[in-house]
Amino acid sequence: MRGVFLFWWLLSGLAAAEPRVVLISLDGLRPEIYLDSHWPAPCLQALARQGASARAVYPVFPSITYANHTSLVTGVSPSRHGIDCNVDFDWKTGPRPGWNWEAERIQAPTLWELARRRRISTAAFSWPVSVGARVDYLIPEIFSIPGANVGTTEDLLRQTSTPGLLDGIQQQSSQPFPVTFAEWDQWLPAAVGYTWRSFRPQLSLIHMLNLDWTQHRFGPDSLETRQAVAQLDACVEKIVEQVDLEDTVLMIVGDHGFLGVDTVLAPNRLFYDRGWIELEEGKIKSWKVYARSNGGSAAVYCKDSELLPQVRSLLRQHGVGRWTILERDELDRRRTFPRASLAISVQPGLALVQSIDTIFETPTERRLGQHGHLPELLPTGWIVVGPGIEAGQDLGSRSLLQVAPSIGKLLRLDCSSMEAEPLELLP
Repeated sequence: MRGVFLFWWLLSGLAAAEPRVVLISLDGLRPEIYLDSHWPAPCLQALARQGASARAVYPVFPSITYANHTSLVTGVSPSRHGIDCNVDFDWKTGPRPGWNWEAERIQAPTLWELARRRRISTAAFSWPVSVGARVDYLIPEIFSIPGANVGTTEDLLRQTSTPGLLDGIQQQSSQPFPVTFAEWDQWLPAAVGYTWRSFRPQLSLIHMLNLDWTQHRFGPDSLETRQAVAQLDACVEKIVEQVDLEDTVLMIVGDHGFLGVDTVLAPNRLFYDRGWIELEEGKIKSWKVYARSNGGSAAVYCKDSELLPQVRSLLRQHGVGRWTILERDELDRRRTFPRASLAISVQPGLALVQSIDTIFETPTERRLGQHGHLPELLPTGWIVVGPGIEAGQDLGSRSLLQVAPSIGKLLRLDCSSMEAEPLELLP
């Protein structure tokens, strides 16, 4: 009997030694927020000093939330994981009202799947493209959109989250269920804390949204954005206070940076004027050429290859000083937009919309913010803190594709499907 007890004691010791990883994604994080003390982010700046931090992390193209969050958990580019746009799109009919919410759309192994193979427990909070994911403790990202789903955002989350998890959180939380993005970020520390105390997952994925929302509406350097940074930093601090950095590696990342916007362009108006898009009661009846906008860029689809020279000529004519054309070979090099004929990425100060029956070029009423452009224009950030990570290390410039293999190395996952190498400094 003594031998049995010794065996189980050894097993429990091994289990306790299993590493833990917390990945917090701050949507729209720019590296200057933690590198420049003029920003009101004392927690993030302290973490950068305490561990290792990057001066620039280059996202995948397009530099949008769903493409990059899927790359964060697969370690591969959009052409391999299949998520190259936030919103849904149908080859026959064009854009659809829904978003790429469902995890079954991901075409590459995810961290939660690789963890499951090793019986490593997982949790995810508002992580994009995670509805239906095989995550042990899941609150996915999904929200109410007319024409795409039925019910409030809370209804949808209760339908798609791990049964009983939201009720358990709300019974422990003093806050009402969040409605706005700011409220969601403020609600997350208690939600994450409850899940950690109750279930102790070894891998946690957390997505915080309000910084992105604010920069879109008020611009990246506005007073409102500074206020959002201060609020976000306070929320991150409440989460970090619950992390034991003796046995847990904490990674804080972004998915893209931000650029200011003064003018919006509607390339589909050009295609409509040429008769390549037909409308009926304001909706697309048929299309031959269509630009699917990602804010700072657009994938251009051409059903009739014979039209492509005309499409290219039209885009060149109107693109001087406005956008760069990326041909198919360049898209293949960047591993993105597999069905597109070509793509365009606009210059800083400009953004694209999918509107058709609108003016081609419109100044904004106030300075806004946007992303989706070429990755080299929109670096984001990365901070790593935890056991074995020396303080004050400068990671220099990195690729966002290095995040997943770095987590995989820490958790001893099979990363053979991933495109990049992990950080060299990891134990």
